Formats: sequence, C-alpha cells, structure tokens
Amino acid sequence: MLVAYGPDQHTVIAGETPFTQLQQWSRNHQLYCPNCRGVVHIRGGAEKRTQVHFAHQKGECAWSTEAESIRHAQGKLVLAQWLRQQYPQAAISLEKRLPEPNRIADVFLQHTNGQQWAIEFQCAPLDIEEWRMRHQAYRKAGITDCWIIGNNRREKQEAFIEALLATNHELLFLDPLVNPPRTWLRWPITRQQALEKQRVPAVEQAAHPQSATIDGWVGRTGYGMTILGTLNEIQLDRQARLIHPTRVALEQRSTLLQEMEAATAIDEQQLVNYLRPAINDATLRLFVIPLLHAYQLDTELARRYNYGRGLPDQPLHPDDRQRIDKACLWLRGLVIHGYTQEKLQLVIREFPFAGPYAAFAGYAETLLALASQR
Repeated sequence: MLVAYGPDQHTVIAGETPFTQLQQWSRNHQLYCPNCRGVVHIRGGAEKRTQVHFAHQKGECAWSTEAESIRHAQGKLVLAQWLRQQYPQAAISLEKRLPEPNRIADVFLQHTNGQQWAIEFQCAPLDIEEWRMRHQAYRKAGITDCWIIGNNRREKQEAFIEALLATNHELLFLDPLVNPPRTWLRWPITRQQALEKQRVPAVEQAAHPQSATIDGWVGRTGYGMTILGTLNEIQLDRQARLIHPTRVALEQRSTLLQEMEAATAIDEQQLVNYLRPAINDATLRLFVIPLLHAYQLDTELARRYNYGRGLPDQPLHPDDRQRIDKACLWLRGLVIHGYTQEKLQLVIREFPFAGPYAAFAGYAETLLALASQR
C-alpha cells in the first residue's frame, strides 16, 4: 500500500515523505494501516529497486493491496498528482477506503461541491461481471467511477475493456513508468468519420511533426480513433470526461463537415474554418481563397473546358481556353512562394468532398492536373 497513518494519525504517502523519516517511524512501530489500524512497515526503496510502500506482516489485513505491481503503485501516484494539478481545491486521497460501496478506491477525489470521483487504475485482468458489480456499486453510492487501464493491457481483447468503451465512449491507457507518463486515448467513431480519416492530413503532419499521432482501429466495437500522447495533455472535465485538444479539434471538424454536407452553397468562412487546422493562413491567403473566388465567378468553367475538348454540343470557346491558360499560369507561378505542384496537391487533398464543396475540390484537382501538363 502507498498510504498509512503516522504517529499523529495523519495520512502519510510513501512517495511523498522523506525515506529516513519513514524508516524511523517503521522501526518505532508508528505506522498504521488506514483500514485495519494494524502496524505496517516500510518496504522497497532505491537500494532494493522497488517502489517505496507500506506492508503488513503476511495475512494481517483482509483489505491489504500488497500484491500490486510496480506499474499499479506508480500509476496511482501519477494519477493523484495529475488530478491535484487540475483541481487544487479538491480533496484527493490515495487508497481511500469507502464504506459504501465497500471498496478501496485507488484515487478518490471529492470536489468542494460534494461531487465524488473514484479513479481506478486497472492493470490486471478483470472479469466483466466483477467490473459491472463495482461500477454499479459506485454509481449506487453516488460516486462517479473513472477507469484507466494499464498499458500492459492495451493489446488485449478483454470483455471488460470493451464494456468500458461501450459505456463511457472513451478509454485511456496509461504507462506510468516513463517520464512523462505516456497515454493512448481511444474513442469510437462512425463509419463516415473513419472514411474521412483515411484522407490523411498530410499538410498538418508536415507542419506539426511533433503533434500527437492519430491512427484508427477496427474491433468488435467498430471503428475508432486513438491519440498517442502524454498524461499532461489530457484533462478530466467536470463530468469526468477525458479532454484532449487534438480530439476536440477532430470532433469540431467532424461536426463542421456534417454541416458542409447539408449546405446548399459554399460559405467561404465555413471552408476556412474547416481547413485552418491543417492549412496555414499564408496558404489560405495565397492559394485557397483566390482559387475559390475564381471558381465562384464561373462554376462551370472546368466542365465546359473538358480538358481542352469542349462539350459534344458546345465547342470550346476561345475565352474559356484563355481563362484556363491564365489559371494554369497562376498556379505554376505560385512556386516562387514555395508552392510546388506536389505541395499544392497535398493542400487540395485537404479540401472537403462534401455537399457543394466537392465540386470545388474537383475544380481544383482539374486545374492542377492541367497546369502540370504544361
């Protein structure tokens, strides 16, 4: 265990108290189990290469958690510190014994408004019925239970992990043994969202190579997204929901895409809002906006031109040829600003193929193909 009572009956946390002080109290039998009030002793430390912790004599306490792994012990410390940084006014306890629901919460948080959270860091296999019993007991006691899974279970196909994902619509895996602690935030998405993610945001990756990596997975729960990052990038909001800035941006973009799909005409600001996470302001100003304005002047130009062939019932007009030639010259001229044909192609890949915006994306692809042939 990581928590004991000291000689003054105040809480002592193993990793936050000088080791020499703990040794002295231990020799004097002045450390006590917070559950059974029996004497405990200090164990571990740098010389023994194990997490500092408190231990009973074997078999003394039915509440004992001494069989836990180093990962589990370190994870509880990491999570408690993470919560203290976010909610400095809240009362945060390690290994809190709760008479109702007769459990010891790994980390327990009580907000000033009375709201209570139990943070469980699960590193061992857990039977789904056992998880359901614990979950329902917490909720019956008016406590919000938040389950975080050890990274040693990240590749496991376990029923309780899938049940967590189905219930909370999100899941966090944690590796507390590295610094900073590493996380994998996972949540389900629709098939439409999964197809949209297949359009790799290449421009964004090139501009922000240090940003959290995103990938998809398909399991029995369907499509999903995973963000690899660090624990300090994530927060628990007041509803105990996991908040990551990259996830927020992705969800905002998905909502915007749905609105664009239902639109009857192109809205310039809407397009800019959609593209801005992936395309910088200079690219919007020098390439995207001028191209959009040209398209809106004559949305049928590329169709009438038809790669220089005109339409079967409408021969190519010299004015259309001249306008296409001028557009291609402009596109090739953007190279002086660093926009090669390859870079422009990556930018166009970010254009949304939704509603009226799909025709604009097709127009841009056609012009770039014509420009590359000249």
